[in-house]
Amino acid sequence: MFAQSTIVPTVEVLQALLDSIPNPVIVIDREHRLVLVNQAMADFMGRPREAMLGQTGAGLLPQAQLEVFWRIDDQVFATGLPNENEEIVTGAGGRQRIVITRKRLIHLDTAEGRAPFIVAVISDVTPIREAEARAHHLAAHDLLTGLPNRGQLTLRLAQALAAARGSGEVVGLLLVDLDGFKPINDRFGHLVGDNVLRIVARRLSGVIRAGDTVARLGGDEFCVIQLGIRDAAQALHLADRIVAAIGHPFATDPEPIVVSASVGVALCPFDGDDPETLLDRADRALYAVKHAGRGSYRRYEASMQRLSASPVMRPAGPDGAAAAGGEP
Repeated sequence: MFAQSTIVPTVEVLQALLDSIPNPVIVIDREHRLVLVNQAMADFMGRPREAMLGQTGAGLLPQAQLEVFWRIDDQVFATGLPNENEEIVTGAGGRQRIVITRKRLIHLDTAEGRAPFIVAVISDVTPIREAEARAHHLAAHDLLTGLPNRGQLTLRLAQALAAARGSGEVVGLLLVDLDGFKPINDRFGHLVGDNVLRIVARRLSGVIRAGDTVARLGGDEFCVIQLGIRDAAQALHLADRIVAAIGHPFATDPEPIVVSASVGVALCPFDGDDPETLLDRADRALYAVKHAGRGSYRRYEASMQRLSASPVMRPAGPDGAAAAGGEP
């Protein structure tokens, strides 16, 4: 039989154990002073461990952050219950990091007798939260242009119409389709075509107001939600600006390219007050522009109800994406 080794629980032993942990760890006394700091914590803060020991955090962290941490410490000391909290802290180099801090009450022997302390273990989850934010952004935005995608447009349109019902304001929906875009891809290739779509996205974003939405539906199809307008004239004025903005030549290689845009306009509540109706009627107005010669805009009229639906707003495919548009 081997004799069991006995470890004497000294401060040095505790420090060695804490230093072996890859996560930042601190031990805090009842006065919020740091009585033990492991090397990972010193590295995280970008400070020598000796400069942190005995400090309350004043000078290490902004006062507003400290007050939040101290309130949590007081709660753990008072209740004895563990706490887990996601926080933003200022780490080495002044960088803000997103961390999950887990705090637990322990009792240790001291020269004055047994006393309560908090041991706090910190997990830096900044890369995870950043990846989640990127995934959320990609799920709601078009990869090529960075604009909101069709799913996000549907959500924002529903929200805009719901808000308009309560405020009495008018919402404009403008469907935008590029005229003759397919020959650009055929002649110059998809690289040039993609660059044209990015420029169109920037031009559309440049003519709307803050709070309005520009989205890409797919292919060469875009949509604008215009909020808080008074009448049709404001929506038609925006449509005119869109046609003019897109009509400027595109400075692309190997030669400048000129495309035009057709715009169909529908208004809530006059032309419909739900997303499906409003999209259908803006689509019919767009179809009328296409068959009248393109490069212009029209608002929906009741007579357009007899027109066949254009290919611009085909039903979504099995993956939820809109089918690509084409020339009627």
